[in-house]
Amino acid sequence: MAVSADALAHAAELERRDTEIASELAIVRDLEERVGAIRGRVAALREALDRVPLEHEDLDRRRGAAEGAITAAHAEVERTGSRVASLESGRRTRDDELDRARKEAATARDTLADALAARTRIEERKAALDDEERALRAEGEALAQAAEVVADGVRDVRRVTESAGRAPGTSLAELEDWGSRVRPALFVARGTLETERERVVVEANVLGSSVLGEQLGASSVALVRRRLEAASS
Repeated sequence: MAVSADALAHAAELERRDTEIASELAIVRDLEERVGAIRGRVAALREALDRVPLEHEDLDRRRGAAEGAITAAHAEVERTGSRVASLESGRRTRDDELDRARKEAATARDTLADALAARTRIEERKAALDDEERALRAEGEALAQAAEVVADGVRDVRRVTESAGRAPGTSLAELEDWGSRVRPALFVARGTLETERERVVVEANVLGSSVLGEQLGASSVALVRRRLEAASS
């Protein structure tokens, strides 16, 4: 079968366009995924950081209660200790009375130990919460850097709006706003590219069908070109 040079050149041009669009699509899809991942993590960070002051308030309240419990426990330890000392020095102290006083003193000491342990746990949690907050803020800074890299890639996409190419900023609120602008712009760009690629595929199949005299269906552009080259040989 004779296949004209024009038809082969047309098929080659369509394959070139298809390859170019496919490359742009891959870039846009990758940027979409990266923006989505950044947005999701930014939202999680903001939620976590919003809880930090609330937990600090709760820990401060619990520490105040623990300090009160420690003060009361210290007083009870002194009172019961004095009671035991008094009974031990007395000449007419009954054994059961002394035993009861010693048990009360032991209970008071246990209560004080529990109150001190509770305060220690609160202090440890406060220190851990400070560490968590620092880690969250450090991750926020890393996300801002990652967003700037993505923003550079977005600016190279020809089909996004100018506003989508603006700098993302550094705060979590700015990053969230940036993501809300960029992801829809990339979605539109991806849709445009997918439509363009579908048109190229349709054009290639129409070309192949007209030259080969058969319906090619939804063959890829590369396959159409190979079929035409094979038919020309």
